[in-house]
Amino acid sequence: MTVLELLGACHTDAEHFQLHINAFVDDFRAATATARAAMVQDGAARDGTLEGLLAAVVSSLCREAGMPTPAWVGRIHSPVPFFAFPARSFALRLRLMLESPPAFRCRNVFVPENYLSRA
Repeated sequence: MTVLELLGACHTDAEHFQLHINAFVDDFRAATATARAAMVQDGAARDGTLEGLLAAVVSSLCREAGMPTPAWVGRIHSPVPFFAFPARSFALRLRLMLESPPAFRCRNVFVPENYLSRA
């Protein structure tokens, strides 16, 4: 699955976007270096909440894999604060804002510090 396919799946099935992201993370980590580069080569063309989240995910995965981050990742962010998990209380929102990894926080996306950890 490429990032563009992932973005389409997340928009089509917005209620379950996290399942699609989890599958992408697993596929990326299991892929060869060549396949990883192809998976993330093309991405979002405009800003949006899910677009910002996916840019942060790709940035983090590329760093983890020791590979260059595609240029599109640096141009994409969420135009409004986006909490990937329902954060209704002020305390939880503040916690997510403080513990979000830099790749997410700089794109106005807020997640737990272990967001990309998979069991």
